[in-house]
Amino acid sequence: MFSDDFEGQRITPIERLLVANRGEIAVRIFRTARELGATCIGVYSDADADAFHVREADLSVHLRGSSSAETYLNIDAILDAAQRAEADAIHPGYGFLAENADFAQAVIDAGLIWVGPRPDTIRQMADKVRAKQLAEAAGVPLVPGAEIGDGAGPQELERTAAEVGYPLMIKAAAGGGGKGMRTVTAPADLVAACEGARREAASAFGDGTIFFERFLPRARHVEVQVFGDGHGGMVHLFERECSIQRRHQKVIEEAPSPGATEVTRERMFAAALSLAERIDYVGAGTVEFLVDGDGEQQQFYFLEMNTRLQVEHRVTELITGSDLVQWQLLVAMGVAFSLTQADIEVDGHAIEARLYAEDPAQDYLPTAGRLELFEISDYECLVDAGYQSGDTVPPYYDPMLAKVIARGDDREAAAEDLAATLATAAITGVTSNRELLVAVLRSLAFSVGDTTTAMLDEHPNIVAEYEAEQPGTDPLYLLVAALEVLGRNTIAPVESDAVPLRWRNVRGTRGFVGLHHGSSETAWVLLEQDSDGLWDLDVVIGDEPYGQDNELIEVGAVRVHRVPAIQSETPLVLAEYRGLTYRFSVMRTLTDGILVDGFAGPVELSAVDVTHSAAAEAAEGGAVSPVPGTVTAVLVGAGEAVSAGQPLVILEAMKMEHTITAAAAATVQDVGVVVGQAVEAHQSLLTLAEVEVGSDD
Repeated sequence: MFSDDFEGQRITPIERLLVANRGEIAVRIFRTARELGATCIGVYSDADADAFHVREADLSVHLRGSSSAETYLNIDAILDAAQRAEADAIHPGYGFLAENADFAQAVIDAGLIWVGPRPDTIRQMADKVRAKQLAEAAGVPLVPGAEIGDGAGPQELERTAAEVGYPLMIKAAAGGGGKGMRTVTAPADLVAACEGARREAASAFGDGTIFFERFLPRARHVEVQVFGDGHGGMVHLFERECSIQRRHQKVIEEAPSPGATEVTRERMFAAALSLAERIDYVGAGTVEFLVDGDGEQQQFYFLEMNTRLQVEHRVTELITGSDLVQWQLLVAMGVAFSLTQADIEVDGHAIEARLYAEDPAQDYLPTAGRLELFEISDYECLVDAGYQSGDTVPPYYDPMLAKVIARGDDREAAAEDLAATLATAAITGVTSNRELLVAVLRSLAFSVGDTTTAMLDEHPNIVAEYEAEQPGTDPLYLLVAALEVLGRNTIAPVESDAVPLRWRNVRGTRGFVGLHHGSSETAWVLLEQDSDGLWDLDVVIGDEPYGQDNELIEVGAVRVHRVPAIQSETPLVLAEYRGLTYRFSVMRTLTDGILVDGFAGPVELSAVDVTHSAAAEAAEGGAVSPVPGTVTAVLVGAGEAVSAGQPLVILEAMKMEHTITAAAAATVQDVGVVVGQAVEAHQSLLTLAEVEVGSDD
């Protein structure tokens, strides 16, 4: 779509490109820049010294420190790195400094090529309040909202919120990506939510300014990709729907939108171009809208404009045959192109899933640690990964592991390819949201296009419902995992000493193992091997091994044979049952889980310890950190009485706030942390003495 011959054009080639970012986006930019002949320069923090993006760069520069503020948000450090590496251009990726106008101006003032829109454009759109004013002037409809002054106290906050109306959304004026955002449904929660949003916004963007906006609970989040060539040309590349979100951050994106009507789409295209042309936009940008209602009653409202490349830009690329990073680089070099709106067409359907190191069952708490195994087949899908097997996920940054994108002739084909790729991915060492993504993609709600921003809230059991249909309690999977738990290197009769003492009261059994899969009930596997090598297998389903309401599955005889690695690429287990032989592979994970891969796909199970762990005992009577992080607020002191649910300590981990609350009424005995202190997962934060109900104290 660009001119193949740049001769005669006044261009400034990019020969050495520094990407001021990390993870998958740095790797993705490197690959396109390299195709254009540029040397690729990376930057890395102490925590990222062995990161994948460092290995993918042609050379890298160390930024001392681990926190974002010390490294990837440090303008002076980035510019110094560019000078040391003799870079002639900087691409910011997304997040971090990508929408920081001061950074863009500093890059230009240093004599480097800035790959992005002009600093004044970034400044206009980065201020969300100013952006709304410009959008309104361009004729774009707005969601009702209000500005909030920096010094606004509780009374002013409450008065302004009442004018906007509940439910409302608190948003950071200086950024997006779900940071500094809170939903408030009642006045009693307003002040605390504003304080939390300001802290999070200040940490993520260096600016704690917030504003209010009316919350539309069942709207769709639809955005339009625009691109300006710097020579007066402006086009849109159609829309993406990004409604499936947690913590106001996108999880699954797709194009075209399954919910926007044709009339709404055309009106959004016109509105997006009107705003982009009004500010003479250059490069890749995204105008985001909320779409409310259905059919002829459907309305749309301006949300914000992102003056950068989006995480989900690959969705647009796959249905339009474009390369937005290539376009960004060529425009930054001054290349003029003859692209017109008529040149851009939609072909097929694309869906992207963001794979995160987080635990959906624990309110999406981020997880950190070493990825023992991280393998995703890219046969059917495009995979933009920021990690490889053996890499460590640090606790300091956004926990995205990879983007996985599928393109199909229609939506159903793309969804199934994406679900199948995720379901067969091998991810061990950290907890991920893989099961959530697969469950959503294969859910009825997704298949019929009921993908509003409320989807995950309206389907809180979507993973459990999906897992109930999966082989997590298939007896053969359980048998293979149970034998692994009992420490079998070869399949042979289990000696009585292999059975823990606390389990020997189950007469006639030689093995008794509890196994847990996802949110399903525990499966208690009872197994005994006879002299002919046959395993007699029974499975009991229930939270406790001897519960009266347990479900008993009498499986019967199974013959098991292990195929050693010398005869196969990986060790295999063959299970013969009712005349059919099933093949499984089994391995231990770093978290001591058991990954079993067989006829119904891979399943990770974990052994259930029926004893009371020392760690659990230590945690009793206190509050512990659920994740590694930094203490940002200590809200109570020694001797203070607290009530159930009362906030005690606030942590920041992976750019998100986590509030630790009291489980019951108690008295604070001791506070063991201070603001600014780094804490590990499961570290004790303070000690509580629980107040007994009915006590005279």
